[in-house]
Order: sequence, then C-alpha cells, then structure tokens
Amino acid sequence: MTVPAPAASAPPGSAPAASAPPSVRSLREWLIALAQSLGGFVLGLLIFLVVFGAMLVEFDDEPPGALLTLYGLDAALGVLLTLATGPLRFLRPGRLHSMLHLVVAMGAGLSTFALVASAIALYRLGLRRRPVLDAIAVLAVGATSVVTMRLDSTIRGDDVGVFFLTAIAVMMVGALVPLLIGHVVGTRHELVATLRDRAASADRERETAQREREAAEREAAALVRERDAETARVRAEERSALARDMHDSISHHLAAIAMHAGAMSYREDLAPEDLRRSAATVREAAQQANGELRTVLMTLRTTDGDAPLATAPTLAEVIERARADGQDVELTWRGMAPQELTDHDRGTVVTLARILTEITANAAKHAPGAPLRVTLSRDDVRLVLTARNPLSATAAGATISTGHGLLGLQERVRLLGGDARCGADGETFEVEAWMPW
Repeated sequence: MTVPAPAASAPPGSAPAASAPPSVRSLREWLIALAQSLGGFVLGLLIFLVVFGAMLVEFDDEPPGALLTLYGLDAALGVLLTLATGPLRFLRPGRLHSMLHLVVAMGAGLSTFALVASAIALYRLGLRRRPVLDAIAVLAVGATSVVTMRLDSTIRGDDVGVFFLTAIAVMMVGALVPLLIGHVVGTRHELVATLRDRAASADRERETAQREREAAEREAAALVRERDAETARVRAEERSALARDMHDSISHHLAAIAMHAGAMSYREDLAPEDLRRSAATVREAAQQANGELRTVLMTLRTTDGDAPLATAPTLAEVIERARADGQDVELTWRGMAPQELTDHDRGTVVTLARILTEITANAAKHAPGAPLRVTLSRDDVRLVLTARNPLSATAAGATISTGHGLLGLQERVRLLGGDARCGADGETFEVEAWMPW
C-alpha cells in the first residue's frame, strides 16, 4: 500500500484538509461506500414511491403522459446520483470534489429519488467549512427547485402562488440542515486533530526534556566522579607525603636509640646515674617512635624522598619566606614555646609546617596584601593553629572553596587524630586546625 502524501495546511476558518487517499482502498472503506450508495438507493426509492403513489391517487391512476415522463426522469437521475454517492467519498478535497458534490446536491431540486444522495453531498460540502461554497450549494438547490416545480405546475395547469414560494423556501432551509451538520462535524474533526497535534507536541517536548534531564544527570554524575577522583588523588598524595615525613621522623628516633644503646653496650665505665639517664632516653625515644609508627601504618603508603624533616625553626622560616615575598604575616605562640614542640613530636612539627605553608600560599593567592595573623596555642589535650585574614574585595562576595589544599590539610591532621575547617566569618576568612597533644 502506498503511503498517503501529507495534506497542505488549510486556511484559517476552513476544514482540515484530508490526506490523499491511497491508491488501493481497504475492504472496510469499500464496504462503507457501498453501504452509502445502497442505503441512499433504498431510502430514495421509498421517498420516490410515496410521492409517485400520491400523484397516481391525485389523478385516479390516469396521470398526464408528460408528468409520467417527468417522474421517469426523476427516477433515472436519482438512481444515477445515488449510486455515485459512495465512490465520490474517495475524492480528495479540492475543486473537482466541490463541483461533483454540487452537482449531486442540485439533484435535491430535480429529483425526489435523489434527496438522500443530495443530503449526503451537502453534508460533505459542509465538512469543508467554506461559507461561499455553502451559499452556492443552497442557491443551486433553490434554483433547481424553482425549475422543477415550475415545470410540474405547468404540466398540472396550476397557478404559481404562495404554496410555490413556500416550497422553495422549505427546500433551501432543508439544504441548510446537512450543511450545518457538516460544519459541526468538521469543526469537531479540526478540534480533535488540533488536540492530537498538541498532545503529540507535548509528548515530544516531554521526551526532549527527559533526554535533557538525563544528559544533565549524566554530566552531573561525571562531574561528581571527576571531583571524587581528584579528591582521592589529593588525599593519596598527602598520605604519601605524610608517610614519608613520618618515616624520616621515626628514623630520627631510631638513630637516637641506636646511639644511646651503643654507648651503653661499649662504655663499661658508665656510672649508674649516667646509665639510668641513657636508658630513660632510649625508652623515651622508643615510645615516640612507637607512636609515630602507628601513624605511619594508618597511611598505608610508602614512598621515597629526600626532603629534610621539618623542625620548630622551620615554622619561623615559613613566616620569613612569606614576609620576603611581600606578605604581612605574624606568628604568635600561646601557652607553649617552640622547643616544647620539637621535643614533643617531630611528626606534629612536620604537619604544622605543611599547614602553615598552605595557609600562607592561599592568603597570598586569594587576599594579596591583606594581613595574615597566625596563632599557635596549646592546652593540656590539644594543639590548635588558627589563621585569619580579611577577605579581598573580589573574594568578599564569592563563595569560598576549600580547594585541594584544605583536603590535604584535613587529611593530614585527621590521620593524627585531629581535624581542620575553614570558612568566611563576616569579612574575615579563618582556618583552624587542631591535633591531640
């Protein structure tokens, strides 16, 4: 079966143009056409027999020959138009369609047999919803009715009177009925087609929105995976760096243990007091090495590197380097002295040096020229480093991001049992990191 060609868009106020009929019709369509022709034939025949019987009664079964001839032409024209009604439904809406259906519609004024076929033709013309075409059809029915009734009156010898004019008006009003029905049905068809188009358009828009939403979700998921991978990479780098620093710190303690143990094994002239002092030093170094070893095992990373291990003076060196670069940086010690930090835990010193380096670098990048105040305080249970600097004019209205530096900072202090945070407090940006003492 060939695919019907799309119909051209109809002008406003007209019926929607039907699609072109396929070259091969289905059995159902042929059955509908046959039913219309046969139904119109049966009903037209009944109407014709009623009218013809009334004429025979009027003339006592002896009507004039001319009247019989007129009724014969009525029957012949009615049969022809009625049988043509079914196949005419296959015509495309257009000029030929309108002309042929106008011819069938004119049969209402020429033949009583063709009244049903003419009503079907008028209904089909009404489906097109063309006011000019409707007016032509009504006038054509009225004109043919005038000709037929004038001829019938002449044969009968009757005078043209009020009845004649009334009959013409009835025929024209009767022609309007199928036209109006066609208008209503055509409007309904157009409304249904419009609603279907809107529903199809809404479905397409919904599918498009769904595809866009799925694409956005996939993009967001990809961004999340990328961010998670980057975060994992930063954390892994910081763990590796911490493992290297702890390795160097433990080596320092082990070297102290080996030195004092060697002295105790080779020096037989050591006094008991010196021996006890050396043993205490070995024990203290072993305890510190044991604690830092646990931290190393938590990192689950081993790496190589020859960077020197940070000490308490390293913190002052970080500050001096920042000042040399033009930063206004000040480090304040509260509740402790630098030497206490070095004697306590070399791993803690390394962590503080890393944090301080990150803080000064971030301040120089995001708040150049702003004063940076760093405070290092200690109580009985923990060591706290706090850094504050004013927000710059460009950063004051922006959202402060932790960045990779803070991720590494948090990872480092969390592995030591502490934590870190950062954020804006009014017009000041603050970083706070603490770890157990």
